[in-house]
This record gives sequence, structure tokens and C-alpha cells, in this order.
Amino acid sequence: MINLKIKYSKLIYLCISLHSINAFSEQSELINIIEENWNSSQTISGRFHQEFNDDNIISGNFYIQKPYQSNFTYDNGLENIITSRFFINIVDKNGYLVDRYPILNQPVYKILSDEISLEKTFKVISVKRIDNDIRINLASKDSSDSSAAKIKLAFNGDDYTLKNWEIVDELGQSTYLEFTKIRKNISIDPKLFIVKQQ
Repeated sequence: MINLKIKYSKLIYLCISLHSINAFSEQSELINIIEENWNSSQTISGRFHQEFNDDNIISGNFYIQKPYQSNFTYDNGLENIITSRFFINIVDKNGYLVDRYPILNQPVYKILSDEISLEKTFKVISVKRIDNDIRINLASKDSSDSSAAKIKLAFNGDDYTLKNWEIVDELGQSTYLEFTKIRKNISIDPKLFIVKQQ
């Protein structure tokens, strides 16, 4: 009887181990595919839709030129965002600097780098395929669990195009963006990334 219990326990342990190995293998495969697709895209453009806590949505055009350069131009045309190697710049509708703050410790800095390795750069919390989406939950490595920035990424399961991201910073402030009409590896006007100084 004891031998049967031991054999049964070993069988359960083996099944759990095989399931864990398969899950880890699938997670690594999905991460590799996402990284390969993202790293092969040096320029990206399209539409973005930013959701706020009061359920308001503001849309605009976005342009990314790796490494680190991006331009988020809002349809309302009041203030826009331009990122560079060192700063997140807030500019007026004419491109003149209004305010800026350092980008180096922000998750977006790492996302916009020339080449990213998610497992080396972030703490991978989970990787799941849900319906036709691949959803990846990450956290910054350089902070304690309670103060770490959280990053949620969703990719299309067919062509692995970025669908949305949610970034929650160390202060708990959330930025949610949905991306549509994406085009990759196209020519982008360098003037879009120029920050004018008055």
C-alpha cells in the first residue's frame, strides 16, 4: 500500500513538473517571438488612444524612431510629447519646450531602446495567450516589489504587433495607450523629434 502511494506521488510530481516545463518553454518561445518582432522594427507609426481615469479618451498620431526617439501628437493640439535619449519633453503645438523630466529611469526608455531583452531588462511576472492576444506583465528590476513600476503589454497573436500598453509608475500613476493603424520600418521625418527652445 505504501509503495502504491509513493508511486502515485511520484506520478503526480512528474505530471506537475512536465506541465511547468511546458509552460516555461511556451513562455520563453512567446517572449522570443515578441522580442524578435519588436527589435526588427526600427521605426513605428500609427494612431494612439489614451484612456484617462474619468473614462475620457484622447487620440493622436505617434511616431517612434529607435533608439529613444518618439513623438506623440494629440489631436487637440495643445501640448505634445517628444522623447529623446535623456528627456521626456512636453512641447506646445509649435514644438517649443514647455517642460521636461528625465527619461532614464522610466520603463518607456527601455522599451524604446535599440534592442530589448525583456527577461534581462524587466522582471517577467507572466506571459499568457488570451484569445488572440499575447499579454505580458512586467515589473522594473531596480526597485522593491512595492515600489516597482508595472508594465502590461498586449500584442496581436497573429502578427505580434503591439496593441496596447499600460505603465504604472512608482507613484501609482497609470498611463494606458491603445495603438492602431500601425506601420513599421517606414521613413519618418527627423523634424518630428526636434524640440525647439525659446
